[in-house]
Amino acid sequence: MNAPDSITRRSNLDPTLIERTPPLPIAAYFDRGWFEREMLLLFDKGPGYIGHELMVPEVGDYMTLPWTEHGKMLVRSEQGVALLSNTCRHRQGLIMEGRGHAQNLVCPLHRWTYDLDGKLLGAPDFDHTPDCALPRTPLRHWHGLLFAGPRDPGADLADFPLAADYDFGGYVFDRMIVDECPFNWKNFLEIYLELYHVEAMHPGLQKFVDAGNYEWGFGDRWSYQILGIKDEFKSQVSPNYQKYRDAILAYSGGKLPKYGTVWSILYPNVMLEWYPYALVVSTLIPRSPDHTTNIVEFYYPEEIKAFEPQIVEAHQAAYAESAAEDAEVCGRLHRGRRALWLAGEDDAGPFHSPHEDGMIHFYDWLRREMKQRRTA
Repeated sequence: MNAPDSITRRSNLDPTLIERTPPLPIAAYFDRGWFEREMLLLFDKGPGYIGHELMVPEVGDYMTLPWTEHGKMLVRSEQGVALLSNTCRHRQGLIMEGRGHAQNLVCPLHRWTYDLDGKLLGAPDFDHTPDCALPRTPLRHWHGLLFAGPRDPGADLADFPLAADYDFGGYVFDRMIVDECPFNWKNFLEIYLELYHVEAMHPGLQKFVDAGNYEWGFGDRWSYQILGIKDEFKSQVSPNYQKYRDAILAYSGGKLPKYGTVWSILYPNVMLEWYPYALVVSTLIPRSPDHTTNIVEFYYPEEIKAFEPQIVEAHQAAYAESAAEDAEVCGRLHRGRRALWLAGEDDAGPFHSPHEDGMIHFYDWLRREMKQRRTA
């Protein structure tokens, strides 16, 4: 959506949600019992995103998952991509670590050897090879994204209208960042799901996208926000965003992309992000009421990755700039709410619609899921 001359703000949010969806109490960000109910009712029963098939594009490729303490790995065999345990069945040592290519999976401790599907092929000096295959977790697929939870992402996203914008065909996996965040996971989503803070807290981003012209869309378990890109770009205060803008315009021959960005989410924690010549998947893993792990994966068209490294570099620098600014916002939320929590006080302000429609929808979904499942 290229920005029109006049302000355009579109949202299909049910207007009754504004009246019937209050903000969360301060306890929701610090109370251990509340956190444990979220883990049980939202995450244990959620889609369980694991990674993308592009992490292991060729037969023999493997990648261990750092947020599992490398206890799980994706492996591609002739039968496809599998999620296997990465702890040896003999003495439970880690078998592989990182990302690589192998004909078989060999534990370095005692040379127990497994095939790419997890079957134990050999155990040195054993008279008979034990029946000790590596445990594997069934996976579901959506556009190459892999899910290990009980929910079907295909069903949850069946009515998602922007699926074509998240087509990973022709893309390659570039790298992953594991970011440890000292605040509650909901702080992160509240900022991700509102546009009210963009002009105040993102001086570079708000001169790249047109934060005043946007579109919200909502389904039962997802939402999206589309921001246009500014036609005029004369007073950029961010060298990172200037380089990104210059790089994409040089590559496109001066043609503006169709969006500035598209931020989407599959509840409770899988964020799908579209940028010019880049796709990003960001996944939140709550660890405690005030600690969250954020896994950020970067994907680029194969041609961009191979021949246009300046676009990759500029995009990631601009992304990191905005991520640091968002972390500051989340930290301020955490500190302010913690001060109220320690004082035994509560507070909640009004919503701005449509700037905060995504946050309203998130609160409604969260309260509905917690209530429905608590009484089921």
